Amino acid sequence: MRNLLAREDEFEVLEAGNLQEVLQVIEGDCPDIALIDLNLPPAGGVAAVTKLTALCPTRTIVWSFEANRDTVLAAIRAGASGYLHKEISAPGLVRSIRGVVRGEAPLARDLATLMIGALHGLEERDRVREQAAVLSPRERQVLSYVARGARNRQIAQALYISEFTVKRHMQNILQKLALPSRRAAGAFYRSAFESEDPVPVSRTA
Repeated sequence: MRNLLAREDEFEVLEAGNLQEVLQVIEGDCPDIALIDLNLPPAGGVAAVTKLTALCPTRTIVWSFEANRDTVLAAIRAGASGYLHKEISAPGLVRSIRGVVRGEAPLARDLATLMIGALHGLEERDRVREQAAVLSPRERQVLSYVARGARNRQIAQALYISEFTVKRHMQNILQKLALPSRRAAGAFYRSAFESEDPVPVSRTA
């Protein structure tokens, strides 16, 4: 890598084997471009991109041998300009780096398709979460149990409220969200908050 880029007149190459070395390298001057391994020690490339983006106006490219969509998406959301596969040809690598200088975002076509789908999913989740903002904290708490299949009695016991109060909360939830049924309300919650820690439900209660 170093030898390849050193042969190109416009590149001056600096190296770092972990995040601490990256921070030492940029103390003197921020590089124009940083090519960051997604497995960079100690916490991975996403953490490195996040730190570097906060400290420098550097354009970062992440790369690895295996492209995990979620990891690449996290890196781009953290500030990375693109992703490259480590099996890219030498001319392709140089071409991609020059493209970043011109403002281009290197990304494999198949991965780009997956990323667009993931971004659309995030946009939909954000829309649903905005809609859920009309719920009170207690209503959202009740709904979280409903989404995991809890019955009114289980919810009442878990939250130390009466079953009547649970039913009243459910009526308010369905009205506020304009949903037709308890099942639809559960599906709504899962689409908005499925990535959050589950609320424990006792099936024997």
